Amino acid sequence: MASDLVEAWRMSNEANLFLLESLPKDFLGDRYGSRTRTVAAQFAHIHNTRVRWLKHAAPKLAVDGFPKGAEPTKAQLKKALQSSEKAIARFLDEADAAGKVRHWKGPPTTFLGYLIAHEAHHRGLAMVAVRMSDHKLPQEVVYGQWDWGKSRSLRG
Repeated sequence: MASDLVEAWRMSNEANLFLLESLPKDFLGDRYGSRTRTVAAQFAHIHNTRVRWLKHAAPKLAVDGFPKGAEPTKAQLKKALQSSEKAIARFLDEADAAGKVRHWKGPPTTFLGYLIAHEAHHRGLAMVAVRMSDHKLPQEVVYGQWDWGKSRSLRG
C-alpha cells in the first residue's frame, strides 16, 4: 500500500500531466520573456530536477534527463514525467519507511513539500508564458489543475 507521501506525490504529478496534456502543441514554444524558458523547457526542467535529486540521493533509482536546452515534444515530456514520477514515488516510499531523505535536512514530508512547491511554481510559469503569448485555455484547465481529485477525471 502506498504511503500518504506517495499518494500526494502522484496527485501532484497528475496536475503536471493534466496541464501538459491540455496544452495545444503549438503552446509549448510560448515564453513570458525573450530570455526565459519555453513552456516545454519548464516541463523539461521539472523532470530534470527530479533526475538530479535521484542521482544525488538515490542513484539506483535515477532515470535519464533531457540535455541542456532541450525542447522536447509533448509525448517526450509525458513519457519522461511518468518515468521520473515512478522513480520519485519509489524514493519517497523508501524515505518514508526510513524516516529520512538522504542529503536533505528535515523529514520526508518537507522534501515532498519542496518538490510539490517547485513543480507548482514551474506550472505557474508555464501558465504565465501561455497568457503572455495571448493564448487562452478553457477555465476547466486553468482551475482543474488545482482540483486534484477532478484533474484525473478530466483527463479521462
